[in-house]
Amino acid sequence: MSFAGEVFDAMFDKDQQEQLITLTQREDRVLEKGAGLQQWLLARHLANDPAAASAPSVPVACPKCGYAGLPDAKNTKPAPRRIKTRAGPQDLKRRRYRCPKCRKIFFPPGCEA
Repeated sequence: MSFAGEVFDAMFDKDQQEQLITLTQREDRVLEKGAGLQQWLLARHLANDPAAASAPSVPVACPKCGYAGLPDAKNTKPAPRRIKTRAGPQDLKRRRYRCPKCRKIFFPPGCEA
């Protein structure tokens, strides 16, 4: 809530109004602050992703060959991955799996993969 308050103040605080005269200045501020708020919200939501900590309740198929994947015994903690999102780059943690048939390492998309 404090971050949202900062974004609000950047638009409506009396000290900021002299920098927000033209429509372009106002749009630029909204887009700048809005993008920061989007990234912040998405990062907080991804940090609380239940799929990062729990194992899927159904077998996870290998995306290459379709064989049932197994949790990677070498990496028991979720691995952080840098992904591109529409809100900007984000870190996402997903449990790592390997395929015993084709030996591909993969990260299923969620608990019910």
